[in-house]
Amino acid sequence: MSFPLWDLAQDLAVARGGGAVKTDPMELIESRTLRRRIAALAWIPSAGGMLALAAWTQSWIVGVVGFTLLLVALWLYAERPAGLGQLIRNRK
Repeated sequence: MSFPLWDLAQDLAVARGGGAVKTDPMELIESRTLRRRIAALAWIPSAGGMLALAAWTQSWIVGVVGFTLLLVALWLYAERPAGLGQLIRNRK
């Protein structure tokens, strides 16, 4: 007997965590994949904190701006666009 949505949860890519488990200790995990997983884990408490901040200040503007900045920051952390680092270093 299984729980009602157990089979569905097993099929989700998030639940699988990227596919089969590799047993070779010499094979390193790709850094981009690791950053994506960290960003996904950081999303939930950060979004909750942003929601609490918006409710505390009683301002929907704080919520919208906060969520936008949060999404941009997590995207920049996870994806690291190719020319971004060079652009920041060369800026005078």
